[in-house]
Amino acid sequence: MSSARPDPRRVLREAAERRVPCELLPRGGEAVRGAIVRVEQAGVVVVVPAGADGRRLSGGEDVRVWLAVDGRACSFEASVIRAGVPVPDRSQDGVLLGFIDRWQEGGDGPVALSDCTVELLPPNGPAVSLLAPPARVVDVTLRELAFTVPASFPLVFVREGTVRVRLGLPGRAPVSLSARVRTLSPGEGYLLYGLHFESVDDPDALRDVVEGLGERL
Repeated sequence: MSSARPDPRRVLREAAERRVPCELLPRGGEAVRGAIVRVEQAGVVVVVPAGADGRRLSGGEDVRVWLAVDGRACSFEASVIRAGVPVPDRSQDGVLLGFIDRWQEGGDGPVALSDCTVELLPPNGPAVSLLAPPARVVDVTLRELAFTVPASFPLVFVREGTVRVRLGLPGRAPVSLSARVRTLSPGEGYLLYGLHFESVDDPDALRDVVEGLGERL
């Protein structure tokens, strides 16, 4: 295998022969442990036991996978084509990953959403994390941030008011920017906010952070 132009399928076959451990990060979820067990024409089969909370990967989920073969770290993105695939240990913990894309060598391991930063910075008081209950981030783009909080949430932002926002990924300097409350929609027991970003000091850094957050939401 050429170190300059790696063949992902060959690397995955080697990993399957050795049942190499891997880590999978579902979009918007926490990383789970697994093992590569088989390479098929449609993709790669991975054994992924249920997590401590009983959650299992299901068809249609997008994941990023990390593994190491011969001391070389690799990662790729894929979609769960089918869950409950038979595997050598005769369990039903196998999942078939297909549409493999963005193969990379090197880099760090999985980063959970809880390790990232999406915060509001009020004029007074500590920062408010939108990644911790009871808040929930709905979407983040290069222009907007949407999130929900309970109607009883102590901090309320008025429509057309401004607020500072801080976004970040582990190991990188966070990006701070100003945003305006463009929408405020009450629901049954909750408030949906839509913030529009107005001033950005480093657009390139914001793009990187938004892409990283988008992979985990």
